[in-house]
Amino acid sequence: MWVKAIASVIIWIAYLVGILLLGQTFELGGGIIALAFVLMLPVMAITVPMWENKGSQSSGDEKTNEDAVEKRKRDRLDAILRELSDEQLAALKQRLTEPDFEDEVRYMLGDDGELVTEQSR
Repeated sequence: MWVKAIASVIIWIAYLVGILLLGQTFELGGGIIALAFVLMLPVMAITVPMWENKGSQSSGDEKTNEDAVEKRKRDRLDAILRELSDEQLAALKQRLTEPDFEDEVRYMLGDDGELVTEQSR
């Protein structure tokens, strides 16, 4: 959003500076008004599409993308938990209820969802 705003300001300032320089250099007088309208068309053709509904779509797309990533994480975790045996689930529950479970890691889930202990590392 800020990039679009900065780009728009730069484009319009360049347009105004260009009109002022053209008017003073060629001493167009009243013809500068007609030139200003003619040169305004390409500037509008650049800035209008930049702001048309793309801001709302991009923020919506980002939110949708974040939601999809979170859903994939939850689905993956659910699949891993479903595949654990009763013994593995009991070990995981016990480990999570210990007050210092973050200090010393004895049980970890591997990439394939298998329980990895210190002996099997």
